[in-house]
Amino acid sequence: MARVGLTRETVLTTALALADAEGLDAVSMRRLAGELGVEAMSLYNHVAGKRDLHAGLIDLVWSDVDLALDEPDWRAGLHRLCGSAHRALLRHPWFFRLPLAEGGASRLAVADATLAHLDHGGVAPETAFHALHVLDGHVYGYTWQALEFSTPDAAAPSPDEVRALVAPYAHLATHARQHLEHAPSGDGFVLGLDMLLDGLAARR
Repeated sequence: MARVGLTRETVLTTALALADAEGLDAVSMRRLAGELGVEAMSLYNHVAGKRDLHAGLIDLVWSDVDLALDEPDWRAGLHRLCGSAHRALLRHPWFFRLPLAEGGASRLAVADATLAHLDHGGVAPETAFHALHVLDGHVYGYTWQALEFSTPDAAAPSPDEVRALVAPYAHLATHARQHLEHAPSGDGFVLGLDMLLDGLAARR
């Protein structure tokens, strides 16, 4: 019988806090039970197992996204939604260790809201079909890169080694020099999103 006061939401929010503080590997049924002051078996009244727990964590992350359904302008709405999704995923670096296809109602609500903004902007259904996946790819890909390169790697090549590596490739050498000396100002995520939305606007 489930402990009075113990709910699926309590289990998931505790798991989320634990994953944020110590990483996904710290989230086990035994550890969760200890954090909640219950027997591990009692957790199975609320989550079916590790896969269900992970799916619940994914859904919690997506539930933090601003759907921007009150935004009258379709581009501004997609800027708010995609930017909110980007920031939500950045807050939980362990997210990309989980199967991206998992997720529940919150993930579906984000997809539905994205399509709603595209429809409001007059994007044809055939184009919106692909646009949903392209926008998803931008959010996932840019966020993953930001997280992947946010932690210094002791094995990474030094600036001089990078220069020597790309020296035979003129255009790449210029690009690398920008990284090493003065990264271009501005938010790359927003710039990339604007490029995508400009293309969508032209295809309506």
